[in-house]
Amino acid sequence: MQLVILGVDCSSKQSSVCIMRDGKIIYTAVQNTNTTHSRNFMPMIRGALTVCGLTAGDVDLYASTVGPGSFTGLRIGIATVKGMASAANTPCIGVSSLKALAACCDLDGIVVPAFDARRRQVYGAVIDGDNIICDDFCRDVSHLRQFIENTDRDVFFVGDGKQLCYNEYKELENVKPNGIEMPCIAQGACILAMKEYETAGAKTHFELSPSYLRLSQAERELKEKTEAKKQ
Repeated sequence: MQLVILGVDCSSKQSSVCIMRDGKIIYTAVQNTNTTHSRNFMPMIRGALTVCGLTAGDVDLYASTVGPGSFTGLRIGIATVKGMASAANTPCIGVSSLKALAACCDLDGIVVPAFDARRRQVYGAVIDGDNIICDDFCRDVSHLRQFIENTDRDVFFVGDGKQLCYNEYKELENVKPNGIEMPCIAQGACILAMKEYETAGAKTHFELSPSYLRLSQAERELKEKTEAKKQ
């Protein structure tokens, strides 16, 4: 029996879909057209299944990124997977959007996947092959300076926060430019989900939940107003 995995990602401005069958990637699609995920995501999934001659009933496992990233995008992606998985009680695996991004990148060195979180902050992680040096975080772009200055490995930034990070650290000799922008993150989701499925099994759609890492803008503003009143 061939295992069919449908991977999805809406953690950034980009939407992506991937289908893996029997451990091989058979389809990928990426859109970054400045349209909302709610408008283009389901057509992307339907198109992927149609091109591969599959239906939702043929999917054995859903792989969804769960964050960090765009709050709205994550909610759309996760809700979509929950809805599709619940129909046939299909197993699901949620993976880090940052680790999924890194899993798509074939770079010889330390990979720092980074999403622009605004206010000079990035969602990031530090990954060396299969080793997680620093797990998902949301910090100021300067957060990694001590680590990068003291490692003798080449460091590569990827993701839509790539340029922000590169500008911060480009004077360091081990920080290297690269041509990777935003690959198909859903492909990385499939790769990571396959590994987890083989070692730990899958979960139900009830267990999928977003990992935001920080408060939303509305929550931050409310907190700031509340603290200001106390002063």
